[in-house]
Amino acid sequence: MSGASPVVAVVPFGARGSDRRYGAWARQIARRLVERFADAGPAAGIELRPVFMVAVSEEGRGPGYMVFGSTPDAELAAGYGASVGASHVLTGTYLHDDLTPTLEVTLVRVTTKESIRTERIGARELRTVEPALASWVARALDVETRADIASPAAANDAAYAGLLEAMDDEVNATLLRASDPERAAVAMDRALVGHMDALRADPGCAAAEQRLLVLAAESVEHGDERRHIASLEALTESGPRSWRAHYLLGELRRSIGDGPGAILAFEHSDALRPLKSADQLRLAQMYIEADAPDSAAARLRRIETGSDDYAAARSLLGAIAAQRGDLEAAVTRYREALAAGAPTALRVSVARVLIVAGREAEARRELATLIDQEAHGETTAVARRLVFGIAWPALERELEAAGRAAIEGDVTALARAAASLQRIVAAEPDLWEAHFGLGLLARRAGDVETAERDFRRALELWPEQPDALHELGVALLRAGRVDEARGLLESAAQLRPDDAGYLADAGFAQLRAGELAAARSRLDQAQRLDPEDRITAAYRGELERIEAEVARGRR
Repeated sequence: MSGASPVVAVVPFGARGSDRRYGAWARQIARRLVERFADAGPAAGIELRPVFMVAVSEEGRGPGYMVFGSTPDAELAAGYGASVGASHVLTGTYLHDDLTPTLEVTLVRVTTKESIRTERIGARELRTVEPALASWVARALDVETRADIASPAAANDAAYAGLLEAMDDEVNATLLRASDPERAAVAMDRALVGHMDALRADPGCAAAEQRLLVLAAESVEHGDERRHIASLEALTESGPRSWRAHYLLGELRRSIGDGPGAILAFEHSDALRPLKSADQLRLAQMYIEADAPDSAAARLRRIETGSDDYAAARSLLGAIAAQRGDLEAAVTRYREALAAGAPTALRVSVARVLIVAGREAEARRELATLIDQEAHGETTAVARRLVFGIAWPALERELEAAGRAAIEGDVTALARAAASLQRIVAAEPDLWEAHFGLGLLARRAGDVETAERDFRRALELWPEQPDALHELGVALLRAGRVDEARGLLESAAQLRPDDAGYLADAGFAQLRAGELAAARSRLDQAQRLDPEDRITAAYRGELERIEAEVARGRR
């Protein structure tokens, strides 16, 4: 056949017979046929597309369900085909007769709405129906396929029937998930058991194993990992050579916080097929979390030069060496990471190790390089503080003391703190902490203008610093600049979502702005985090008073 490859729409096959399983067999043979050609790719020479048919009750209530018998006439079938852009449509009916069970199929041309081929495929051996049907479709469309489309999916009928029935249970679980989660869970359990039964009947049934793996991978999306962990554990017991099963088992165990179990599964997977560098890196991180640095280091050394993960691996090796006190090795590993493209922020780690080793001149060079490359931000702020500590150790001690005084509000220490901070700014004008401390002192003194200036200077040096945003917002709120304050306090709350005080102040700013719903949301969050906080309670009391006034005004 010349020209474009034919596109065949496959309608879920119907069934006639006394056993409910026959409907599942028919529908899933159609589904398996589509997947068989999809797996073969362009080499198949034909593209198959499924037609999804779901019915609902006449009352329009309750969950949908798959149509059990679907054998449309040629005109209706052609309409289905046109809806999915197909050139042909395949329909069929499984007819169960104890003597001569058959699958009767029809091929319809979409443009003429006429049946062009009909065939009765013997189904006494159920596992042979799918490959026989695939071969017939290719012949009927005069396509010489280059793919193997004629191999049975299972070695015996028990395994194949179990596969089809389990796939049908999967569909039921999907359709019921939103409307009836309990029945959906029962259907999914049946599907998992059915696929394992198929594998017990035929340990080489790759299709059943693949379905278990796909369902396990999808379980993360539905928060259903534990159910699928059990199925993967059974799969690894029956087929211990499946690296994919061990790998997915590791992924699911990791997702539920079972670090040791995940490590064990990944180790089994690696023994069967070496992990990729990204997985080696992640496994090393799990070993670090499990306080097993030697095992972590062994994994990291497997990541080769040139890998996308080499820089991260060298960085972690540096951290392990630093933790052990092997400072020379730590510096070497960190510098290897930087040479391999690690973020320049890693220079802070290099500098810390060099400072501990007494190599302060080298540390200052590392920090100067970082500051030159990144003029603003948290990492640069940390670098400047380290440089300051090297150059002015006495002033750094003063900075610590002045900062405590500014935060705690000890009136006997405020004047001394202000003098210290002024000396520190004169020595190093780019320390955000010094400007932040001066801003706190100015706010306590009621000097909003000076406080705003100092807080904004701190934010220039470290944009989005949560404490500076919060304190500037509080100062502006007290000065009556509600809109500006609300934006700043909301930003601070978003950066510190677990700080009840930040959430409460953001809620109060929303209240002052007249945004009662937003205020309620923030104050409720704050109360959940700290039910005993008196300031939050006072804010909520004011909110409830205003809400009551609004309600009375509406009556």
